[in-house]
Amino acid sequence: MRQKKIINILIVIISSGLLLILWFHGLDWIYAQMLRIGANIFLLFSSETHVGLEVTDNSPTFIVETVINGRKGSYPQKADLILLPFIMVLTWQILLFFNLPRRHAIRSAIENILIFFVIQLIYVLLLTSYYNSGTIKFIYDLLLDSFYIIALFLIVKDAFKYELIGIDKRIKGKN
Repeated sequence: MRQKKIINILIVIISSGLLLILWFHGLDWIYAQMLRIGANIFLLFSSETHVGLEVTDNSPTFIVETVINGRKGSYPQKADLILLPFIMVLTWQILLFFNLPRRHAIRSAIENILIFFVIQLIYVLLLTSYYNSGTIKFIYDLLLDSFYIIALFLIVKDAFKYELIGIDKRIKGKN
């Protein structure tokens, strides 16, 4: 049991380290491009709004071009800190492949990556109306610092779903 914990800790350290190296060597740009493309698919019928992507200070920056108060304008949103929690989700999914049957690990990976991607896609879409609605501005600002919490929620959800924590075993042992 102790050996399995040590192996799991090593898997998390090594996989997160490798993912971070890949992340800062282009994986962040690929993921930001996926979000940009997804947002522009939803904005396909809007002739006034478009989401672009540029590199600013070695990190992806979303550039929203839209109409604000009847005037055409654009504004940036650095993407580095909002995209980084995706590393937590990917590291967790790698760990699950070592601790669950393949079918469960694949299902969890599809669910978690899709959920996290959709939430971040909504975030990028909210950015397009940031200056047009107080409610959207509030939701956007609320989500700004919440991606680590959302990633943690997905991890805890799986830990309970697949009984990876062992709380049930300890409680049953006391009765």
